[in-house]
Amino acid sequence: MNNLLLRYLFVITSLLFTTLFSTANADEETTKLKHKISQGSGDINLLLAQGNKSISPLVLEALRLQNNGLLMLGVDINEASSGSEKSTSQGVAIEHLTLTVIIDEDTYTFTDFSTKTQCSLAKINSENRQFYYTLLGRTGSNSIAGSNLDGTSFDDTLKIPVNIDLSTAQSIHLDIQFLETNQSLGDPEEFYDYSAGFEDLALLTATDVDFLDTQAAGREDAPLVVLTNNPTEVASRVYYPSSTSYYLVGYEDQYPQLGDYDFNDLVVAYRVNFGLNDEFKVVTVSAEGYLIARGGSYDHSWHLRIPLPEGSQADGTFQLYIPPGSSSGSELIQYIDTSSGLDVTLFNNTTSLFFDPASPFTNTIWDAEHILGHKFSFEISLSNPVTLAAMDEAPFDPYLFVHNTNLEIHLEGKSAVLAESDNISRGLTSFSDENGYPFALVFPEEWKFPNEYVDIGAAYPELLEYIQSNRQSKVDWYQNGVASGITRHKKSDWEW
Repeated sequence: MNNLLLRYLFVITSLLFTTLFSTANADEETTKLKHKISQGSGDINLLLAQGNKSISPLVLEALRLQNNGLLMLGVDINEASSGSEKSTSQGVAIEHLTLTVIIDEDTYTFTDFSTKTQCSLAKINSENRQFYYTLLGRTGSNSIAGSNLDGTSFDDTLKIPVNIDLSTAQSIHLDIQFLETNQSLGDPEEFYDYSAGFEDLALLTATDVDFLDTQAAGREDAPLVVLTNNPTEVASRVYYPSSTSYYLVGYEDQYPQLGDYDFNDLVVAYRVNFGLNDEFKVVTVSAEGYLIARGGSYDHSWHLRIPLPEGSQADGTFQLYIPPGSSSGSELIQYIDTSSGLDVTLFNNTTSLFFDPASPFTNTIWDAEHILGHKFSFEISLSNPVTLAAMDEAPFDPYLFVHNTNLEIHLEGKSAVLAESDNISRGLTSFSDENGYPFALVFPEEWKFPNEYVDIGAAYPELLEYIQSNRQSKVDWYQNGVASGITRHKKSDWEW
């Protein structure tokens, strides 16, 4: 009798398990949820589908596993076509979200999330921008093949990492809030504001995630889009000069004349890092830096050029940041065009970008108050990994284009590269004079540039011997300055 009972229980248990498993797999498809995001916020029950149909937690667990530990939500962007938004491109930004899961008597919360795109935006009543994840879309039907959402307009995907088994959850709720932007600033804030519309949500299969991510609805016409997905896996990084220090580069902008030769007409700090894959090949190139001083009356653009091996393809974005408390210039995000190699204009029109209201110069008058300069950062991803040996050597090619003379100024040994400059037509392709005096030099970050009108040879008396010895003697000349002739500013003054 006991054996018969055990066999009976075994059969019933097997049938029940098979039924549950079959049900989960049968329902493992993209499913539109009942609740929506309305007027920028939503409290979404992930166990309730459109038409008040319940969703088994087994289904969510199956979708989570299918998407490699992620809950993937599809979002139908439904914003008013006002300002720069239009039927072909609409967007919102996410301020925060919380996923709350209740299993038995335990409550789990998840606040990490991401989307395919970001933008630097200011919240309402603020002018300080920071990056927020964005959702983009367009009006109209974007059929999802192979799902039950054919003919609907789901546009973008929202990714939430979940590291627990959801199959026995009693409750799974998503609380989401869009960012209320400062529309008075115009774009991009005006584009990414949310209107009184509503956004539908759906639980996505991996197939439909791929479909939506590939179609990139609304992305082409959206302003200042920064892609967050990096197809290249960075296993380690190599920094130049190091992860905690910068190069300082100084220029004499009267080239080809020596001028006052104080080497402070523009001073910039920068560092570069190469992201390496697990085969120690370069897959990303990043850089960041600061404007430190401007002692020239000429107007400049400062470039950083890192030649890529022939045939390399890459894409990336550049960000310019306004220093705290400053109204000088504007923040900027833009794509980097690498079609002719990696040559990025990082600080443009320096006389208007970096100025001291009390002086014609910035941070070069010895007793003047220090002015914080703009900061830049950029990163590009290479479509094909490149060996370290094939990359250009540090300190690369930081160069100045002087608008007043239409001339480029490079480090010694580098070449003019801009088609619009007059260097080649005037035969000015060497960046030191007949006596060996250079017009651009790179130093360690501890270097103190000369004060205004102080010849670098007077500020650093060993420079003459260094030049006359063909760079063989007094190689540490830049460490031995005359205190009265060099700046009192240090790294803690300009790094922010």
